[in-house]
Amino acid sequence: MSVSTLLKRVQLFANLNKSELEQLASICIEKEASAGEIILKQNTTGTEMYIVAEGSVDVFIQSDGEIRNLVVLGKGQVIGEMALIDQGHRSASVRATKDGATLYLIESDKFYSLCKANNHIGFIVMRNLAIDIAFKLRHRNLDIA
Repeated sequence: MSVSTLLKRVQLFANLNKSELEQLASICIEKEASAGEIILKQNTTGTEMYIVAEGSVDVFIQSDGEIRNLVVLGKGQVIGEMALIDQGHRSASVRATKDGATLYLIESDKFYSLCKANNHIGFIVMRNLAIDIAFKLRHRNLDIA
C-alpha cells in the first residue's frame, strides 16, 4: 500500500484531496520499530507524530511505578498528534507490540512548512484534530461523571 493510500484512511487527514495527500506523503519518513521498542516516552517533549502503517503499538502510562495499558492501535491510527499543536510533553508512552510495527513519521517543522505552502491542508488537519480532541474530552468527562 502506498503512503498516500494509507493517509487517505487516516481520520486526521479526512477531506484532503489526492494532491494534498500526495504532498503530505512526501514529508513522511518510514520507520521500523522492533518488538517492544519504545517509540514515544511519557513526559518527554515531542516534535513529531506517527502513523501506524503495519503491525501495532501499545499505548500505556506509568504512574507510581505501575504501568497501565490504555489501548492497542493498528494500521491507519495516529500517535503523538498533539506534537503538531504544541510540542508539549507526551501524555503516554508507546511501544511496538510483539510483532513490531512500521510507522510513518511526520516532523512538525516539515508539516508547518507544508501548511504555509498550502493553507487548506493546515486548516483541514487542525479542524480534524480539534474534532478529535473535542470527542475525547466529551467522552472523558462522561467517564468521570
